[in-house]
Amino acid sequence: MESNSLSPPTDTANARESTGGSSNTAWSDTRHAGQPSQGGPTGGGADDASMHKAREDADTFGRKAADATQDSLQEVQAKADGVVQAGKAYAQDAVNAAGKKIDSIKGQAADLKQRSLQFAAHEPMKAVAYAAAGSAVLTAVLLSWMRGRR
Repeated sequence: MESNSLSPPTDTANARESTGGSSNTAWSDTRHAGQPSQGGPTGGGADDASMHKAREDADTFGRKAADATQDSLQEVQAKADGVVQAGKAYAQDAVNAAGKKIDSIKGQAADLKQRSLQFAAHEPMKAVAYAAAGSAVLTAVLLSWMRGRR
């Protein structure tokens, strides 16, 4: 008879067969089905102490793993917060630089407008001639562009 080596036998006959009748292994338990083990909740002994120690070791290992995970998560959160702050600072610097450029262009446009009004006030005939010439050039460019698309 073949037995599954991964699961223990369910009764004492199978236990003796799988171990060859040896009484020095955990598989040679001579209890009948339904009897409590000696190291169970009512008994004591070395098996109970070793199980208690194993549970404590597993609990300690689990707590250390949880603590290490929590520490790692806190480190990652701190680094992510740093990256977010750096991104915000970079974006704020970009907005400030763009604002300075826009203000500079607005200032130049206001200056050009003022100079144009002064020129038109002092030289009205030249202003009309320049406006007509500019309109003619713009019309010629638009007409050539429209003919090129056909």
